[in-house]
Amino acid sequence: METLTSPERRFTDKAGIAAHYGVCRRTINAWMRLGLLVFFKIKRVLRFDIAACDECLRRNGFSI
Repeated sequence: METLTSPERRFTDKAGIAAHYGVCRRTINAWMRLGLLVFFKIKRVLRFDIAACDECLRRNGFSI
């Protein structure tokens, strides 16, 4: 079975998204509670869509 992926869609974990924005994990937790980040949770695994998170933060007044 072949998996198709788009080069524009990159996913990362909580540590990766915190490093991407230069903030701590607590800030990421707060942004998740506020609905400012796009993430997927499958069982105990969290993954963040970097491009979608950037867009969501821009729409909410953050400059990325």
